[in-house]
Amino acid sequence: MLISGAASAALPPVVDGNGRVSAAQTSAASMLGMYKRLEQLQREVQQMRGQIEEQTYLIDTLKKRQRDLYLDTDRRIVQLESGGKMAVPNLGFSQPKFPVNTGKKAGKPTMVVQEAAVSSGSQDKLSYDKAFSSLKSGRYQQSIADFSDFVNKFPNSTYLPNALYWLGEASYVGRDFKRALEEFSKVVSQYPAHSKAKDALLKIGFIQYENKQWKQSRETLTKVSTSYPGTTVAGLAQKRLDRLRQEKH
Repeated sequence: MLISGAASAALPPVVDGNGRVSAAQTSAASMLGMYKRLEQLQREVQQMRGQIEEQTYLIDTLKKRQRDLYLDTDRRIVQLESGGKMAVPNLGFSQPKFPVNTGKKAGKPTMVVQEAAVSSGSQDKLSYDKAFSSLKSGRYQQSIADFSDFVNKFPNSTYLPNALYWLGEASYVGRDFKRALEEFSKVVSQYPAHSKAKDALLKIGFIQYENKQWKQSRETLTKVSTSYPGTTVAGLAQKRLDRLRQEKH
C-alpha cells in the first residue's frame, strides 16, 4: 500500500472529462496520509511509554532509597540509645581492660565471665536485627512474626520500644490497622519519653484518618503538631490536617 501510495503521489493527477481528479487517486492519497499519521502516532506512543517506564523506575528507586535511609537512621539511633544505657559508669578509675594472656591462671576466670556476659547481652540484639532485616527487605509478614517473637522473648530489652513501633509499622503497611493501632498505642502509653513515641502518635492519627474517624484524627494530629514543633512528624501532621480541611471532614 505504501509503494502504491507513494507512486500515486509521484504521478500527475488524473483528470476525467469533466475536469475532476480521479476518485481512485484521491482515495490512495488519503490512505497514504492516514498511514503516515498512524506511524507518527505509534512513534509518539512508544516514546511516551519509554518515558513512563523510565519515570516509574526512578520513582521506585527513590522510594527504596528513602526507605533504606529511614530504616538505617533508625538502626543507628537504636544502637546509640542502647550503647548509652549499657555503658559502664565512670567511678573515678580507668575502665578494666581485657586481660593479657600471660599464662597465669588468675586471668582466665575474668575472661570467661566477660565473654559470658557479652554473649548473654547480645541475644536480644541478634533477635532484633533479624526482625529488622526482614522489615528492611520488604518481607513485612515475616517481620511481624519476628518482632512478635522478639517482644515475647525479651520483654525487658532496651530495644523493646523500637520493636513495638516497627511491629505497628509493618502491620500498618499491611493495612492491619487494628493491630497497628494496638502496637503504636503501647509505645505512646508505656514509653512517652522515647524517640519513637512521637512517630507512633503520628501514625495513630493516620490510622484514625483511614478509619474515617475525622474528629479523633484531627485532635491527634493537632497534638503532634503542637507538641513537637519544628520536627518532621509535626510537618507531616500539618499536611494531613490541611488535607482534612480541603476534604471538608
